[in-house]
Amino acid sequence: MFAFGLLLTLCAPLLHLFAAVLDLIFDRKRFRLSRFVGIGLAFCATEVFGLFTLFTVWVGSGFGRWMDRPFWVRANMVLTGQYMELITRAIRFFLGFEFSYTFEPFPRDRPVILLSRHAGPGDAFLIMRVILRDGKRRPMFIGAAKLQWDPFLDIAGERLGYRYLLPRSPDPAADLRSIRAMAESLGGNDTLGIFPEGGNVTPERRQRRIDSLKARGRDDLVRVAESLRYTMLPRSGGAVAAMEGAPDAVVLVLAHAGLEDLCGFGDLWNAVPLRRSVVAHSWTVMPEDRPSDSQALAAWLRGEWQKVDDWIGAHLSP
Repeated sequence: MFAFGLLLTLCAPLLHLFAAVLDLIFDRKRFRLSRFVGIGLAFCATEVFGLFTLFTVWVGSGFGRWMDRPFWVRANMVLTGQYMELITRAIRFFLGFEFSYTFEPFPRDRPVILLSRHAGPGDAFLIMRVILRDGKRRPMFIGAAKLQWDPFLDIAGERLGYRYLLPRSPDPAADLRSIRAMAESLGGNDTLGIFPEGGNVTPERRQRRIDSLKARGRDDLVRVAESLRYTMLPRSGGAVAAMEGAPDAVVLVLAHAGLEDLCGFGDLWNAVPLRRSVVAHSWTVMPEDRPSDSQALAAWLRGEWQKVDDWIGAHLSP
């Protein structure tokens, strides 16, 4: 991947020029090919930069011997934050949208559990960038195993304590124990990020979740799922395990609006340049303001997701 990315990075001027010429002929108003080639080349250049700097950190830390020491943990955080900054800048520049985030300051010296909606291309990068660059906190994310195909995310994630889970896990109970253990290990400058919906929200996924609830006879949850217009009914297992593992952690619930209509590459291709603002907002829930019982926590999470859904409806561009 490093060699391939380096080759494309060195060829970037010619490749981008070729894409621009094609756009001048076939797509002069929108320059879509140039935009997507630009994003791809930016990913390659950032990957090369990231892998090289991760290698230098590995060498500097005694070939990994002292990687757990605070200085080197901080070094990996800074590098990952810079990686996210470069990626999100490229996405915003080439796709043509602005991003603004209003939030209460991250609490100092308190572990944080971030529960975020998941919709649209690149939203996970934007959220990780906020935690690293704005909050200056160490992110510990629960992500999909497919992210490990990216060498930088695989290596940095291992160093920072990420967990990558299969979409159809052969042992869901073991996954929940792993999430609980992560929460128990949270320090005062750590943020555990979870996407309770389990994946990017699309109309097809939303309907499959409702059909699954109907097949299981969960009419009470079907009504809740059908009342959500922009989100999916959250899967409470991982979020509840995290909150039980860190009962003193502050919970941040994060909502964002502006990318939910882009469910696939075709939607994105037809929409660019986006010329829109993506807005995000989070609110804080202190430990004493949420229940401690598992079932009560699951019901509380569904209530918070209704608030997320209502916030999105109030902030979607007309």
